[in-house]
Amino acid sequence: MPAVALSQLIGQPDVTAFLRGIVGRGRYSNAYLFHGPAGVGKGTAALAFARAALCDRVRGAAPSAPPEASLFGDALAAPAAGTGDDACGECPACIKSAALMHPDLKFLFPVTGEERTLESTVIPEILQDWRDDPFYTFQYDKAASVRLSQTRELMRGLAYMTYEASRRVVVIRDCDRMREDQYSALLKSVEEPAASTLWVLTTSRVSRVPATIRSRCQRVRFAPLSEPVIREFLITRAGVPEGAAGTLAALSAGSLARAIATRGAKVEEQRDKAMAMLALVERGNPGALWSAVQAAMPFGRVNREELRRTIEYVQLYLRDVIRVRCGAGGDELVNRGGAIEAAIRRDAASIDASEIRRRLMVLEEALRSIDGNISPDLTLFSTLARVGGSRMGEGRWPAHSTARWDY
Repeated sequence: MPAVALSQLIGQPDVTAFLRGIVGRGRYSNAYLFHGPAGVGKGTAALAFARAALCDRVRGAAPSAPPEASLFGDALAAPAAGTGDDACGECPACIKSAALMHPDLKFLFPVTGEERTLESTVIPEILQDWRDDPFYTFQYDKAASVRLSQTRELMRGLAYMTYEASRRVVVIRDCDRMREDQYSALLKSVEEPAASTLWVLTTSRVSRVPATIRSRCQRVRFAPLSEPVIREFLITRAGVPEGAAGTLAALSAGSLARAIATRGAKVEEQRDKAMAMLALVERGNPGALWSAVQAAMPFGRVNREELRRTIEYVQLYLRDVIRVRCGAGGDELVNRGGAIEAAIRRDAASIDASEIRRRLMVLEEALRSIDGNISPDLTLFSTLARVGGSRMGEGRWPAHSTARWDY
């Protein structure tokens, strides 16, 4: 993943203007909390903000190298800091921070593996992959966390003065993956940091960050990215074909990282399988539907993400049905051309809006249940069967205020 500047952030104009204004004025808060959906650029923005704060040519910066002595033995005057509002990309500080090698930039992120191999193997390998892959995305399993040894090492380093820059920047990615005792250790430093320390925390699950931390940070909200922005990025930068890029952008739900992570999948083939199952539902053939589900995921042995995408393909189909009902043209549909567009237009003429809404609620409930203890094959079969049901009560939201999946 190449290091970017604040001016190169994608799809977050308000955030970009806000952060560049902070850098231009040279007046920083103690800590910032970047929050929003996963995969919308919070981590990229945090590192871009850190690079700008450490740049030699912004307001309040200190030179990266000490001034040299003249021929007469007296020290030359240090070059005056500039008035820029972004990383220049040319000074020594920007070159070091672009490779995460700046001594005053501390970058912590969740990891998995044995404690004894973190510093020697796990973390260096992740950082090297980050440097080598222009489309690298951080992906974690359920056991990934910011380790206690990482925070201890960080706290020891904060006791010393900065090495080169006028400030030290600490970036903690996905800070919600920390233990309670780690939050307690960080609380004093975040609340009353040294004048030279700037904290930047990121999270996509802000409710899991303790209120004591949230209240001491200036919060910066990131919005989901629009489909045209993601689609253009996939076509122009990732080299994804136009048809697949449109489907990936629609499936991403505003997350560029998710679109990048799934760009190698055979989206059209997977969509056709999902549409074939939906056709069996419409024909009222549960036996054939069960056989198709078992062929797609034998005995439930399937990745949860694949199950999620199968359900989302049905969602996209119903969304196109709604668009056609509202008068959208063929170029506005995700599923365009051929038999699938003909089926969309046929269903748009025969299914009313309340039935489409019921089916979408059934699919949404299934998506919310995927992270729980479920059987993938039974979940997909029952979901599709309920989508094809004729009783209006199926899939209805609970009458009480708390949803089923919150118990």
